[in-house]
Amino acid sequence: MKVNIIGCGLSGITAAVLLKEQGHQVEIFEMREHIGGNCYDYHQDGVTVHKYGAHLFHTKDEEVWNFLGRYTKFNNYVHRVRANTRLGLISIPFNKKSAEQIGRDLSGPEIRELIYRDYSERHWGIPWEELPQSISGRVPEKRDNYDDRYFTDAYQGQPVNGYTEMFKAMLEGITVHLGAEEDAWRGRHCDLLIFTGKVDAYFKYKWGRLPYRSLRFEHFPAPKDPLFSFEKGSVINECNRKPYNRTMDNSVYLDEKVETTILTRDYPEEHDETNLPIYPKSFGHGRELYSERYKPAVAAETDVLFLGRLATYAYLDMWMAVKQVMVKLGQR
Repeated sequence: MKVNIIGCGLSGITAAVLLKEQGHQVEIFEMREHIGGNCYDYHQDGVTVHKYGAHLFHTKDEEVWNFLGRYTKFNNYVHRVRANTRLGLISIPFNKKSAEQIGRDLSGPEIRELIYRDYSERHWGIPWEELPQSISGRVPEKRDNYDDRYFTDAYQGQPVNGYTEMFKAMLEGITVHLGAEEDAWRGRHCDLLIFTGKVDAYFKYKWGRLPYRSLRFEHFPAPKDPLFSFEKGSVINECNRKPYNRTMDNSVYLDEKVETTILTRDYPEEHDETNLPIYPKSFGHGRELYSERYKPAVAAETDVLFLGRLATYAYLDMWMAVKQVMVKLGQR
């Protein structure tokens, strides 16, 4: 079977690997000039830089962990996040260590106001009160212990040589067309099309454009700051009115020993034709437009499989994207 895959991110690459293993002929078409989608990283002055912000692999799913482990070794990186708040720098999710850092315990509403309101409003571009329960309800519960890991999944780590090298190993023997024109795939023969781009773009925005949030990334060199370390964490969330969400030290993920690192900051903004769609706004108008128009159109397509965050208009963690491909291809 001839399969054309649109998009060379995590979903497209996973699909290509599984289909190739099944003996199918696979080609990938990618508009960007690199593989890996938003997980792409590159090397600069001894630092492995995450071009599109921090990507942190964690999962409870042993099958997903073992699948990716065929193409890379993972280090023992455990993600820890501090929040820059009006009460100072504290570990999150809020735990006993956080309480000691500020000198007292906080109630649930106090935690929401201190840590999550400003950050969430800036990230989504709307007041907290207008956020759906699917988002506001994800505020982590207060932990009654000293566990300051951001994720508590059994499997956590970073590919020891970076994500790009892992993807190169996965793509061995698979044809990838980089820098492809947006519609280069249309009209090309295939028995199965796998689409991982924006679902509304597939249908040429027939019923209007779905809303997404984007991020603008700023990368800059800076002296290594002891605030960031493999043990303390790589990310500081700005839980205040600053214009950016986070500051990330790229050298921490792989514990790279440098005197000057590369820091990354991400600035939230609405998606338009000048930036990348990153977070589907799958609530309010976005949810209605997708559910009433695009989702039925997807269901009516034959010999097309929609995979990934943009094509299914849903927030997916990295492990979820891999698992979704495994499940969908297993159902065919």
